[in-house]
Amino acid sequence: MRSAGFSSGGRGPPASSFGRRPVIPNRPIVNLTPYHTRLLGQVLCLSCLLLAGCIRDKRSGCLPEPEERFVVLKIVDEATGRDITETGDAGDAELYLFSPDGAYAARFSVDNDRIVHHTPVHLSGGLSGNCTVSVWANAGAGQMLHVPADGNRLESRAVSLLSEEGGYRSSPDDLFFGRIRLAPVAGPSPEEVTLTRKNARMHITVRGLDATVPADRYYLTVRIPSDGYDFAGNPAAGAAVLRRPGEFDSYGDFSTPGTFNLIHTGPSGASAGEVTVDVYEQAAGRAADRLIASAKDDGNGKPIALPAGRTVNLLIDLGAGAGITVRTEITPWNEIYQWESW
Repeated sequence: MRSAGFSSGGRGPPASSFGRRPVIPNRPIVNLTPYHTRLLGQVLCLSCLLLAGCIRDKRSGCLPEPEERFVVLKIVDEATGRDITETGDAGDAELYLFSPDGAYAARFSVDNDRIVHHTPVHLSGGLSGNCTVSVWANAGAGQMLHVPADGNRLESRAVSLLSEEGGYRSSPDDLFFGRIRLAPVAGPSPEEVTLTRKNARMHITVRGLDATVPADRYYLTVRIPSDGYDFAGNPAAGAAVLRRPGEFDSYGDFSTPGTFNLIHTGPSGASAGEVTVDVYEQAAGRAADRLIASAKDDGNGKPIALPAGRTVNLLIDLGAGAGITVRTEITPWNEIYQWESW
C-alpha cells in the first residue's frame, strides 16, 4: 500500500512511521556549536549598536542621509527695523545655493505670494550643512540678473547694470538682497533669510542755473565705482556713469524728477572722486557739451557715499560769483529732503 499524498507512478520519500519526522534527501544539515551560536549573537548585537549610534549621533563615519532643508524669507526695512514682508514690496525672488567651499550648486524660484505668506522654501536635492544661500528679490527689467553656470562661485557676477545710448548705464530696480550660511544640521524649524534693500537712492538739486534756458538743455551725470554686484552681495569692480534729466520748479531750482537707484558704495564708504556728480549744458553748434559744475565731496570734505537702503539728497549751489557750495542730507528710503529757499 502506498501512503496518501503521493501520486501513483511518482517517487517520494518513504512513509514515515508515526511520531517520526521524514528525512528530506540531499539537504545538508548544519549543526551550530555553542561557540558559533555565541559568536553569531555577538555580531548581531554589535550591528544593532552601530546602527543605533549612526541614527542617534549622526557620526561622520556612517553613511550620510539626505537632509530636508527649508528656509523662509523675511523682508525688513533696515532704516526702521520694521518687518515689511507682507507689503509685497520685495516681489519675486531667486535663491542661489553655493556649496561650503563656495561653488554654485542649485537655483530656486519663489513667487511673491509665497514670500508674503511666509511659506517655507524647500531646498531640494539632499543638501549638506554649511551651504550658503544668496537671495535676490524684485529684479525686474532694470538690470541683468545673471544665471550662474557650473564652475561659478559666490564671488561671481550676479547683477550688472544695463547699457544705454551714449555709453551710459541704466538705473537698477529696487533690489532686495539677503544671505545666510546654513547650519551644519537641519533644525526643527526653517532657517530665516533676512532681505533688505540693496541699492542706494539719490535726489539731486542744482541751484543757480539760468531758468530762462529750456530745462532739456541741462542734464546731470553721476559716476559710481561699481556697475553691479556679486552673489555675495559685494559691489563689483567696474565704473559706471548714469545720465539723468531735470526740471525747474517754481523757485528756479533744477532737480531730478524724483529719486533714482544706484549701486551702493562699500561699507567703508567711497574713496575720493569715486562718486562724482556733473552738471552739463548742451547747445547746438558746440563740439562738446559744457561742464558747468562738478561735485565730488559731501560739503564736509568727505567723498560722497551711497549707503544701501538710504536716499542721498545732494544740493549743488552755484552761488553768485562766490563759488560752488555742496550739501548732502541722508534720509530714509525714497524720502526727499526739502532744501530751504533763500
